[in-house]
Amino acid sequence: MKVSPLVIGLLAAAVIAVGGTPGIGHSALQTGSRVPVFTLKDINGQAYPLSGMKRRAMTILYFFDADSRPSIEGLLSLDGLARKYRDADLTVWAITRSSKQKVAAFQDRTQTVFPVLLDSAGVSDMFDARRILPTVCIVGPELTMLDIFQGGGKTTQVMLVRLAERNLQRRKPEIARAITETVEKSDPGNAQARTVKGYAAIQEGNLDEAEQTFYSLSKEKGSNAVLGKEGLAQVYKNKGQTEKSLQLAKEVAAQAGDRPLVHVIKGDQLYRQNNKKGAEAAYREGTRKPGGAPFQRAVAYNQLGRLYAQRGDFAKSRELYDQAVSIDPYYIEATSNKGQTFEQEERWDKALETYRQAEAVDKHDPFIRALAENAMRRLMIQKDQMKQKELAAAVKKVAERYRQNRFEQVPVDDPWTSRPTRVAFFDLSESGGLSQRAGFAGLLKDYLARQLGASGRVLVVDNLIVSGVMDELGLDRDALADNDILSRLSQAMQASLMIKGSVYQMPSGPLCNLKILTSKDLRPVELLDYQFSGGTRLQKDLSQINRRLMTRIMEKFPLQAFVVEVTGNQVLLNLGALQGVVDGTVFDVIEEKAPVVYKGKQFTPEPGMVARVHVVRTDDDFSYGHIKDQRRPITQDDKLREHPDAMATGDQRSRIW
Repeated sequence: MKVSPLVIGLLAAAVIAVGGTPGIGHSALQTGSRVPVFTLKDINGQAYPLSGMKRRAMTILYFFDADSRPSIEGLLSLDGLARKYRDADLTVWAITRSSKQKVAAFQDRTQTVFPVLLDSAGVSDMFDARRILPTVCIVGPELTMLDIFQGGGKTTQVMLVRLAERNLQRRKPEIARAITETVEKSDPGNAQARTVKGYAAIQEGNLDEAEQTFYSLSKEKGSNAVLGKEGLAQVYKNKGQTEKSLQLAKEVAAQAGDRPLVHVIKGDQLYRQNNKKGAEAAYREGTRKPGGAPFQRAVAYNQLGRLYAQRGDFAKSRELYDQAVSIDPYYIEATSNKGQTFEQEERWDKALETYRQAEAVDKHDPFIRALAENAMRRLMIQKDQMKQKELAAAVKKVAERYRQNRFEQVPVDDPWTSRPTRVAFFDLSESGGLSQRAGFAGLLKDYLARQLGASGRVLVVDNLIVSGVMDELGLDRDALADNDILSRLSQAMQASLMIKGSVYQMPSGPLCNLKILTSKDLRPVELLDYQFSGGTRLQKDLSQINRRLMTRIMEKFPLQAFVVEVTGNQVLLNLGALQGVVDGTVFDVIEEKAPVVYKGKQFTPEPGMVARVHVVRTDDDFSYGHIKDQRRPITQDDKLREHPDAMATGDQRSRIW
């Protein structure tokens, strides 16, 4: 979910981003074009092919003269950032026509963390970087030229601000903030740097800090006031103060009529009021405005594309998503939305290709990973008739159990030892505003199901079986409102638990409501309300929800086992991986106590813990553990119960049924 506008409204007027003067025998490079590929070597002879950077989100080519201090000023600033944020995927190549000896002296003096390459192949001419130095090229995904800057001094500051802006688009607010602070040291009043810093605070969820920054700008004159009011409009929108946001956006439009923000905010408000025609008109008007921040223009195209996709015009929606990405190449929501239109048409190869493009931009986005994995799986099933037959057979088997209304439990002689905990996820309803990421509720459901299954602790019913059974039975999403149908479906899938819920899209971020219910009697196990914080915290939000669900299942339905055998400090348990035991699971060895009668009333005390067992290895139906905190000798047939506060971490094999 992309909730923070990423660039500065009037920055374009100040940015010296040029196509350059053509070098000898070469045409001028333009932003938006593919850059020419090359291979250069450093002073040690190591080769660096630019073609290998095609899947990188950002590559900075910095052409400089090793003898010119103004030429290396920005380079040293980038070096400081690269040292501080080594895991930030900040790739810089310094390129020079200086001699090998001068380059060696430069590297001895500066010890840069990125390579310095000798231009022995006329690359400086390819990039129009011979006569004016430094020349800095910011290259985006698929080796697309995003920005070109030539000259030092003030141009270096402009380059750094634009680089900060691009890192906001990449959801790297900490880097954007660090860059703006570098600029502010030499120019404390730089309005563009302060604006980027305000948007960085929005991405980090620090809305009060952002409000203070933009309020200060709004009280200044001219373009600074426009930047401040525009930022405040976004802050108030994220705070849910829609009227204040809309009023400020109108003031911005009155002062600078070519800006799309007012139309995006108006469209969002109309959509929440269920006025889709009005919302469409507002978004369309936003796409016609050439001014403002690139993000504001991109989001207008994305929202309009979402409306076209909702009514099944996937070709037109993809066209709009492509336009959004051409404006903001790091806008993975638009790319993700495009992939989902291919899913609607069951064109899984095209969907996978699109998700791979999004992964190249942001490999850490959890939803993109889940979408790519699902598309890969669906593509494999589509090409494998045997897998199709297996899936169809599983669907028919469950559907037949549902029709016959027969859900007999297999009788067991041992009521203590746990059976597998099987969980069925049902579709989450979605309402409220028009989120920038299509199908958020479905993505949330699929992600949580995948994470719970991957824990190894529970067995999750395959979503393809759930949807296949509903299709087989002719049930739609509205049918799930019937508790009897919901219970019968869950029991037919042999699930002991089900998870259902809803997502309400708010300006401040999605509000999620999840319910864990027992399948047989729909008894609530957990009711979870969670407000997503937006910005860059999506992965943290998802992890917290997943942990809360897992913890509650473990508390209410702890694994139970018997000691089979004791050998020294090691015990064998009659429970294994098929029942949900994973390496790192912790059990308490418990000792049940006799009932106590007090003043005519009888109660049974809680069992006492006499030892703790840490599982170190699992087989399908058995596991091995080490005894800890032993208070008496452990013997065969001692009872064990899972300790819920010791959740196992680490990658486990996925348990999808």
